[in-house]
Amino acid sequence: MIGAPLVQGDQAVEPERIVEEAARALGGLSLLVCSAAEFEKVPSERLSRERFESMLAANLVGPFCLMQAALPHLRAARGSIVTLLDVCGTSQVWKGYAHYAASKAGLAALTRLLALEWAPEVRVNGVAPGAVLLPPGMDPEQLAKRIPLQRIGTPDDVVRTVLFLAQAPFVTGEVVFVDGGRSLNP
Repeated sequence: MIGAPLVQGDQAVEPERIVEEAARALGGLSLLVCSAAEFEKVPSERLSRERFESMLAANLVGPFCLMQAALPHLRAARGSIVTLLDVCGTSQVWKGYAHYAASKAGLAALTRLLALEWAPEVRVNGVAPGAVLLPPGMDPEQLAKRIPLQRIGTPDDVVRTVLFLAQAPFVTGEVVFVDGGRSLNP
């Protein structure tokens, strides 16, 4: 709903409050998009347990808690969930991103598992974007040369896929790669 109030909070700490405020503001929930995430590069030999656990909390535990809190609303609406994944952890892994890849791989597995457990009332799918919003220092032209469609994606590319999955009543348990074909040619 455009113009709906913004609900903020830590999804791993207060998912029930977040869901209840959103449901109240929107008059119910029929779609949950889990898109909050952390992303950082730390070589695995220097990766502390604290940073590893923090990444899992943000990218795996938090989304699960939010999905679980939203489940009664989504069941009532026969709604759906779309998780935002990444090609890193689903079809590729990158040096220096062990904690990020583990968190996104876990979220991909959880997406498929919840699709199985929560059907038929709730559909659960994932979107795995490739290069869309690049970190500082990454050369978009060099990266585009490695992508079969020869361009960096846009946020609109991802949004269109999320909207498709939200409105596709016979699709559940799928992970759709929105990467211009990069996962075909890493």
